[in-house]
Amino acid sequence: MFDTTVSEASNLLGVSVGRIHQLIKSGQLPAEQVAGIWLLDRASVEARRKNPPRRGRPSAHGNQATVARYLLMNRTHEVLSFRYDASTGEFFEADEIIDPARAPLSIMSPRGTRASKVALSYWWAHRVIPKARTGIDAKLAELGIDDIANLPFCSLGLSLSDQYWVKPYQSNLRWEDINFFSNNFIEADSADWLSGVGLDSPDNTSDGVLSKRWVCLEGERRLLKGGTLLEQEPFNEVIATELFSRLLKPSEYVAYELEEWNGSWVSSCPNFLTDEEELIPAYYVKEILKQPEHRNEYRHYVECCQSLGVATIEDALGKMIVGDYLMANTDRHWRNFGLVRNVETLEYRAAPLFDTGSSLWCRVPTRELSYAPFAFDTRPFFDDANRQLRLVDDASWLDCGKLEGFAEWAADFLEENPAMVGRTDFVFEGIQSLVDHVRLLFG
Repeated sequence: MFDTTVSEASNLLGVSVGRIHQLIKSGQLPAEQVAGIWLLDRASVEARRKNPPRRGRPSAHGNQATVARYLLMNRTHEVLSFRYDASTGEFFEADEIIDPARAPLSIMSPRGTRASKVALSYWWAHRVIPKARTGIDAKLAELGIDDIANLPFCSLGLSLSDQYWVKPYQSNLRWEDINFFSNNFIEADSADWLSGVGLDSPDNTSDGVLSKRWVCLEGERRLLKGGTLLEQEPFNEVIATELFSRLLKPSEYVAYELEEWNGSWVSSCPNFLTDEEELIPAYYVKEILKQPEHRNEYRHYVECCQSLGVATIEDALGKMIVGDYLMANTDRHWRNFGLVRNVETLEYRAAPLFDTGSSLWCRVPTRELSYAPFAFDTRPFFDDANRQLRLVDDASWLDCGKLEGFAEWAADFLEENPAMVGRTDFVFEGIQSLVDHVRLLFG
């Protein structure tokens, strides 16, 4: 009889509410949803209470009590089957390769006949909240999850950054019924950034160190992201939006807004993917071809993109490099730019520019600003900002006249943040010096 609530089952079994949701999703506890509330089968809960799963360290071939078989899905497409040991967070070699063309980029062998267990584990590890995220250790203890790699299984590995998910083998789950693009997900009311973690939420697969969470506002999926000590990063995202709006087409960048959320400043942006698209970080793109010893990383990445049919990639990279230079962005790492792939047509395009918060000297202490005026290192191709800027061969898209007044706008906007006292004059002078240099090179 389906008359036991998730909270009651949690108390009966002595596990967290998040663990109950995980058991429902995996089919280990029968349940049905009534008026938006999950009700479990009382007899099944009692049976599990009387005969709890045995724990213990598995053998080299895995403990059969904790090893489960899944299908890795890409939207409605079966990609491969694999086995996973929840007691160790260990993946085993894929049992069956079904659709290698829709597998995560770089995990397949060149001929598409084998999936690398190491590459699959690495890919999965970056679908998980990193250990450096504030509060995650306490959250895992609360959920009763020993290995952080198990966290995405709480929501079947579902994300709002791609279409991948894990389906318990021989289950009847359907993408149309569970995906977060078109179905509601749990949004905890708590002000805690991690309150949705462990529930049926895309927060289980949110990568990155800064605090973040997904919300659904009037049907639109939006990502909220916080900042560090000075809370400058959310302001920087809006400043980058102003910059890009002056120079680029709306489709070439993600537009951020500034919001106050539970007493803190956050940036807010819409999900830039449709329910048929996935973001592929540049890290995986550059792995599809072997890099010749004489070829620098920029040229190698361009060739990888062109091999996937993205003929205009140098134009997109030029806009990224110039934009990052004008924002003094120090953190354009290989995971916050890349390509977007349509999982139905398998066509690629350059991803819009996003994640420019770690810029404008936000991590430099105020007392040190005057000692190294306007200095910053860049990524991903060269540490030297000017050397990276020289990679841009064609800047015909750049209208330097539209940069007039940008430095003043940014400084005025930053003054809305009380923590920026004593910093805005420096930021103004720094941006203006970068604008002047870009004008000298490309104007």
